[in-house]
Amino acid sequence: MRLLRRLGGVPVTPAAQAPIGFEHDGHVGTFERIEGAPLPIVRTFGWYAGPRHLPLVLDTTHRNGIAPTVYSKILRPDVRAAGIADEFGGFRADFLLDAGEQPVALRLGERTLHQASPSAGYATLDPHYRNLLTQDKVLGRNAIYGSGPPTNVSDEFKTFTLRAEGKVLDFGCGNGDVVLALRGQGRDAHGIELDEPRIRKALKPGAEQHVTLYGGGIPSPFADASFDWIVSTEVIEHIPDIARYIPEFHRVLRPGGKVLVTTPDITSIPSSFPTNTVPWHLLESTHVNFFTPASVAGLFAPHFDLDSTYCLGSTRINGFFVPGSIGAIFSHKP
Repeated sequence: MRLLRRLGGVPVTPAAQAPIGFEHDGHVGTFERIEGAPLPIVRTFGWYAGPRHLPLVLDTTHRNGIAPTVYSKILRPDVRAAGIADEFGGFRADFLLDAGEQPVALRLGERTLHQASPSAGYATLDPHYRNLLTQDKVLGRNAIYGSGPPTNVSDEFKTFTLRAEGKVLDFGCGNGDVVLALRGQGRDAHGIELDEPRIRKALKPGAEQHVTLYGGGIPSPFADASFDWIVSTEVIEHIPDIARYIPEFHRVLRPGGKVLVTTPDITSIPSSFPTNTVPWHLLESTHVNFFTPASVAGLFAPHFDLDSTYCLGSTRINGFFVPGSIGAIFSHKP
């Protein structure tokens, strides 16, 4: 089953303006920046010498005087010189927007600290897990580590699958997106998927006639040497006994045939360690296998030779390169 849900190239709003000093309730402070686009969140940062939370409000294109959904103090030893007794003199105030709503002005009482452009680009991306932004209940593991229906494959992954030629089997074809893409480029592409209601419901128009639904067992319903290529994108991490299927791939491929596979690269975890983040795609609850480039090669080694390894769907976080998925192409051993 294919569950590709990556986001790439999402812009991040930089600091909006030069810092603005202010005084409130007899205490000094500084508004430093506003950010959050394209998310539906206006995040503001600064510091304040007073003991209480600042009564910041946001005016938007839809509403006036919105109070923060989150107001938190932040450790700011750098501003002690301003006379702040509390090391946690920094603040972060978040305002949650509705779809299409844009910030207009951030206010402290009658004073405007920031005047926003109506076309600032907020709330143009609806994030997965949006419900967590307003959640006030303790959630169990199943509410976080979720799964979803098969989705379309990104253009980068489709471009990679187009290396396959001739008669192609998409193993774990999801909604048939890659099958249709391959057929649109002249490949004789077919798919195989689990015979489940969610799969039947998700299949794209035009894909059904080229997809075989089955119970998931071995052998698969194909004769020996039926295909020139097998492609399998973001699938092998979902199958507990995936090693059982490698000889089956070998059986249904013609001599000289090839396997093209992609799967999340678990080296993304140590790679993102300096950024204090974990790639969110790893929250997918049906991931049961976690691969490195070396372990993918080892999985196929008894029956296939490794031709090339690829790096797909990668990103940078605060300047650090974080790998996304492993791509690999293997050749059928005699």
